[in-house]
Amino acid sequence: MTSKTIGRFIAAALGVGVLATATPAFADQDIKVIWGHGYRVNSDHGVAAVKDLADDNNAVYVQYTRAGHGDEIFTLWNKTGSGTTAHSGHGGTVTIKKVCRSISLRPDVCFTKTP
Repeated sequence: MTSKTIGRFIAAALGVGVLATATPAFADQDIKVIWGHGYRVNSDHGVAAVKDLADDNNAVYVQYTRAGHGDEIFTLWNKTGSGTTAHSGHGGTVTIKKVCRSISLRPDVCFTKTP
């Protein structure tokens, strides 16, 4: 095997590893990824929350709908850094749609809740 072939093999293996770690795990109204976690809180699910899980200096945000507001999409930002959580105000039942990482000068990276 040539060094060029070995290099391609290693690059491919690393690429698959990165994709595997970025795959979201869905549970109820919970979207988790390696850099952010969007979820709803309290007993009646009327508050959205987003936690920054990565120490990468990128903000995270969650987009959600709220009962009583039709198809209106709300956005809750967390720009305070790794390990912190931002909460929305209280209202109708929250349905998490997606959680995103905001990356300067590049498109945001988002994972969408699947029905």
